[in-house]
Amino acid sequence: MTMYKVIIVEDDRIIRQGLCKTIPWEHHGFCVAGEAGDGEIAMELIEQEQPQVVVSDINMPFMNGIEMAKLVKEKSPTSKIIFLTGYEDFNYAQEAIKLRAFDYLLKPVDSTLLLEKAKEAAVEWEKERADYKKIQASIPLLQQNFLQKLARQEKERVDIEEELFSLGIHLEGPFYSSMLIHCEQEEGLIDKFSAQIATLISESVKPCMGVVLNAGENEIAIFLSLETNQNNRMNLLANNILKLMGSTRLLMTITLGRIYNNLFELSNSFLDCRLAMDIRHIMGHGQIYSIDDATSDWQISKEKLIGIERKLEEQIILGLPGSITKTLDELNEVIFNCRNLTLKEMKILAIKFSSMLFYEIEKWKKEEMNSFDSSIYYDDIMGLKSLNEMMEILQRLVQEWALLMNKGLKNNRYSLVDQAINYMKESYQESGLTLLKVAKQVHVSPPYLSNLFKVEKGFNFGDFLLELRMNKAIDILTTEYVKTYEVSERVGYNNPQYFSICFKKYTGYTPAEFRKKHRA
Repeated sequence: MTMYKVIIVEDDRIIRQGLCKTIPWEHHGFCVAGEAGDGEIAMELIEQEQPQVVVSDINMPFMNGIEMAKLVKEKSPTSKIIFLTGYEDFNYAQEAIKLRAFDYLLKPVDSTLLLEKAKEAAVEWEKERADYKKIQASIPLLQQNFLQKLARQEKERVDIEEELFSLGIHLEGPFYSSMLIHCEQEEGLIDKFSAQIATLISESVKPCMGVVLNAGENEIAIFLSLETNQNNRMNLLANNILKLMGSTRLLMTITLGRIYNNLFELSNSFLDCRLAMDIRHIMGHGQIYSIDDATSDWQISKEKLIGIERKLEEQIILGLPGSITKTLDELNEVIFNCRNLTLKEMKILAIKFSSMLFYEIEKWKKEEMNSFDSSIYYDDIMGLKSLNEMMEILQRLVQEWALLMNKGLKNNRYSLVDQAINYMKESYQESGLTLLKVAKQVHVSPPYLSNLFKVEKGFNFGDFLLELRMNKAIDILTTEYVKTYEVSERVGYNNPQYFSICFKKYTGYTPAEFRKKHRA
């Protein structure tokens, strides 16, 4: 059972003792938390005990009941005061009414009546406490609704001053700004530190006459009343908050709104914060930045992004992991400067390039019997929250690919190009001998094999095949007497005329001229 505290204040010791001991307080749910003979002593008790009910004489020495009541409203605002007064104290009683005393009773006091009034005061105290709890519980939701309205300012007109007043918020100005704090951790960890976070941030913003609001979804908004329009004060405050948050082990991102000189423009400042926060996956978690830091030349950056994407696609197809590492750095820089890329768009990019890399890795994995689990990377990609995380995943995949490729090449007796050349020497007479067919034979993509020819041998696939066939044709023409169409077929050409054109380009003679010249 809840025991309500009551303090008796009466300068007449006999009356005071009678009020304390003759009334069965404990039997009715009260405990006498203290007694005093004047207002000064009583205030010390009241401030310490925070009683639900104060029974006090009005006319007392040093500090009378009215003066005491004014202090009670400051030091123990929920306490209910019942005044005891004589007929000659009627003017005091009027003052008591103005102070919204719970009740006043005429002396001599009827004990039963006083007890009933104390019970009524306790009931009212309980009701007010319940109402206060409801209000406190609804404040976060009211604050969130208000901030959502601000974010929709273009669609829904908001009376800033009226809304702030309804939330009990007053900002002096003359300059106004806002901050938005986002906690990157899961809600369970945030809940663990919620009270600590609220206390730390509230203490931090006091010098700026700041107000802390619950923005929902792991976010806290701060409205600031500033004396100047200098950003350095806000940066110092944001850095101080991050330092204080270090004790909670929570990763916080803070965005700063612009400073405005009209209260109604506070919505613009909050919108600045919201827009800046929406690209924290690019700007980086755990950072402090403003909307001005987050702006970019979207069109130029978008064009560069398209160019880098194409370059990266070509390098993957050509099998150049060494070059891809540098291109990924370029991609990182372009996306960072682009700023407008959403997290969803970034994930699509990650899926696109990781899929291409998975394909290349799978080919080399089969050669080396390597255990590569792409599902691990897939989970990381779907859960990525920042540009840095995306780049780490793609770089890891490129490293995995390069490792498998280098290992595979070392284990082969000949390089891939040498294997391809041996196959071409054995199959040059086939008219269907193409880059695609040779690439399949050595288990790589056609673009990759084509690039290897240039890198390792200094010539391209087509030139080597032409030289191989022309040299075979020259050998036949100088050692055997056969017709041109027969030579054409034996070196892989179905069309004798096309063979003759190629031969003349290569030697400067037609097959007939060459035979005549070299067999003369």
